Amino acid sequence: MRPLTLITHFIQTIPSLARALPRVLAPGVAVMLSVSAFCAAAAGAAAASKPAKAAEPEPIRVLTFNLRLSTAANDAKNNNGWAQRRESVVNVITKFPDGNGPYDFVGTQETIFHPDAKFHQRDFLASRLPGYGVIGRSRDADAARGEGMVLFWKKDRWRLDPKDNGTFWLSGTPDVPGSKAEGAACARTAVFGLFHELDASGAPTGRRVYVYDTHLDHVGELARQRGAKALLAHAAARKDRAAPVILMGDLNCGPNSPSVRYLLGREAELDGATVKPPMALVDTFAVTNPGAKDTGTFNGFKAPGGNRIDFILASPELRAISSKIIRTRRDDGGFPSDHFPVEAVMAWGK
Repeated sequence: MRPLTLITHFIQTIPSLARALPRVLAPGVAVMLSVSAFCAAAAGAAAASKPAKAAEPEPIRVLTFNLRLSTAANDAKNNNGWAQRRESVVNVITKFPDGNGPYDFVGTQETIFHPDAKFHQRDFLASRLPGYGVIGRSRDADAARGEGMVLFWKKDRWRLDPKDNGTFWLSGTPDVPGSKAEGAACARTAVFGLFHELDASGAPTGRRVYVYDTHLDHVGELARQRGAKALLAHAAARKDRAAPVILMGDLNCGPNSPSVRYLLGREAELDGATVKPPMALVDTFAVTNPGAKDTGTFNGFKAPGGNRIDFILASPELRAISSKIIRTRRDDGGFPSDHFPVEAVMAWGK
């Protein structure tokens, strides 16, 4: 400590001395003490006025979950019916015992719409997820009956753009409900929406993201390839090109398949021709788990298969922090579904 600073500190510790000394000290010393006090006050004011570093935006947390349809008769016989599984599904989504929630977006596949409430998976989950909004319809011609893609989002953080969302069919007639691609066993769809992020007060932050949820065909290779092309064409033509894209779902093919390679921006042999993708997405699991083994996501209610067929892909503008296959079991030891759900945590910015 410098001498002048030491003297000042000593004087300030004795109030009576501090009051008396200005009358007896030489004018030069008094001035020096006053200058020292002024400088200290100025330094404190400057520190207080320095702007605080802006807080980092919250990451985006996403879960994709093939629920296994509720209407499969044999499942109930094997103690894997929807009634035996549904509470464990809610547990994975809301309590994430082996995950990194709370999730901003949850995309479900094989979600049943049914007139009988005990089979209606979309309505059951919506009733148990009161903090979430929901969009999605049946893939069949009847919007209220059948299997479909459903997308849930946290309403306290995201606002769905009312003019930029919907369901389209992965077929030559994407606006015709129930339409199928050539070679597809079933009608296949994607549900999507543009979401505006909100701050704690409910005001828009200016950040936006498109989220897609889909399920490619389980039988037709050609149908899967055409589905991948339809998905990327839709995303590339989105209205807000500045907003990044998240695409999740059960793709029914592995990381090295033509369809997935195409979605990742690589030239691929699709539909008998070499095709260059209009944009590229990133496999969040692959980039955060290099060299990972035992990555099968279909378990058939028994054991994991060898291939990872459930994915969360994202634009490069969203940096993958982590991704995980969620292997939570039910209380009775069974699995919540015949697929493992998959999560990803992403940060804004590359």
